[in-house]
Amino acid sequence: MARRLPLSKLHISKRLQWARNHMSYGDKWMAVLFSDEEKYNLDGPDGNIKYWHDLRKEPRSFFSRQSGGGSVMVWAAFNFNGQVGLAFLDGRQNSPKYIEISAR
Repeated sequence: MARRLPLSKLHISKRLQWARNHMSYGDKWMAVLFSDEEKYNLDGPDGNIKYWHDLRKEPRSFFSRQSGGGSVMVWAAFNFNGQVGLAFLDGRQNSPKYIEISAR
């Protein structure tokens, strides 16, 4: 997993100001969708500490394939009413695919 630098005081201040500016957004929040996606490699190192393994075996006791084991992209979103959904995505994503999935 990529490590990120901690937020600076300026970043914290700007985020807090953004939140304060949008507190009175009212019904407009019903049209806002927050989303994120994460790619999980099914096999092999990628600098990521997440990996799939047989839960009956000790952690880190897993096999790796010569050509890699593929990956899965997981997407989730929520809006004013709560969680919108969880989707398992195929292949790379682009704007049209993103819009199609978020419309479901």
